[in-house]
Amino acid sequence: MKYFVVTHIDPPWEIPFKHEKVGLEGYVPPGDSGLSASNLISKALDYETALGALRAIPAINYSIESAEDDEIVFVGTYRLFLGSEMADNWLDYSVQENKIVHPNELGDLGRNLIQMGVPDGVDILINAPRILPDTILGQYSRVHHLDDLLFAVGVAIRAGLLDPLLVPKFLSSNTLIPYGLYATKKKLRLEINEKIWWCVMQFYKDHYTPRSAYQRRVIDFAFERVLSMVLLQRIIRDGLRCKACRNIWVSQDGVYRQSV
Repeated sequence: MKYFVVTHIDPPWEIPFKHEKVGLEGYVPPGDSGLSASNLISKALDYETALGALRAIPAINYSIESAEDDEIVFVGTYRLFLGSEMADNWLDYSVQENKIVHPNELGDLGRNLIQMGVPDGVDILINAPRILPDTILGQYSRVHHLDDLLFAVGVAIRAGLLDPLLVPKFLSSNTLIPYGLYATKKKLRLEINEKIWWCVMQFYKDHYTPRSAYQRRVIDFAFERVLSMVLLQRIIRDGLRCKACRNIWVSQDGVYRQSV
């Protein structure tokens, strides 16, 4: 199993299990504890806030390329992990609310809070989906700039990442798999990662409009929805056996904050 922790700083608390750090925004993990995105993509891209955690993809791909196809790959950030509470029904409300823990609750206890493996008979673990009050399309248009999402979806369709016959259903659904921290075998992770990164670069080249303040992470926001649709497509159309995990957020003050 490989567990990647995406971070732009030295984690301010001890992460209580073996992992490989992926450094963003010029952060270089000390010693042999991980990789820096700047060593695999241009510094301009590494510091491009619009990409958010997507900047970690090339480093993760580089690290897992030579792994066995059935090796399990987990991805978290220094303060966001898939939790050990999970539901067989991936739309179960019981795991939708985030669990916020203090750093002191990590240590030995953290090994029980954070999911460290994929159960037998399961192909993929996902963040528990959020059930939106309206639809993917409606929620995005209320909170973000709708043209960004539509351009991102168009790029994903042209790349063969999304089935154009399923996209209208996904955009009209109320189900969002957030954050993109799913766990699955290397073969599937690498396939999705490579196509997502190609789409991200095409979007950046042809459609990127810089935004300010909260909206500055425009590409990250749009492709969070694209990846959610990709995972739903795999689960529903391709019959992946799936379980949903409650999210674990680490916070010193008990307040939920978006991760890098």
